[in-house]
Amino acid sequence: MALADVLIILVFFYLTLKFPFTMDIFNTLKNYADQTGGSFSDYDHSKAIIVVPLPNGRFQTVLAVMEKSKTSGRQRIIFTSKVTDYNTSIDAHDLLVQNGLFDYSKFIVDDNQLKVVASGLTESISEDEVKFMVQEVAQLADHYELKLTGKDIH
Repeated sequence: MALADVLIILVFFYLTLKFPFTMDIFNTLKNYADQTGGSFSDYDHSKAIIVVPLPNGRFQTVLAVMEKSKTSGRQRIIFTSKVTDYNTSIDAHDLLVQNGLFDYSKFIVDDNQLKVVASGLTESISEDEVKFMVQEVAQLADHYELKLTGKDIH
């Protein structure tokens, strides 16, 4: 192998470590929406919305946002869906207990809204994990929306 070939390989590995390959998450979301009969709207390179069809003719909107993690500084994808406005009649202790039962998701309160959220690092997340996260966020948000409000709002 020639020295030039070795240098090309070394540069390739350096760049791969410096800028790891990440799948096109928004393309995965679009394909998932197409496969499930949902809809996908890409707003820019960092934000998209997927409307996820659920049983009994229900739908749930999930926001996907790419951002730099405030903890690790690494790129991550966050899936969020609104449940309802937070109020004192909601049992926060029960929600914290429920958090421990989910595969990817957790409850958060953001801008006085109860939401379901899941996230993953873009450098290591798989297509299946993206699909599982979106589905879980949508199903849980819809379930708790119906449970807490009696309505299909989002």
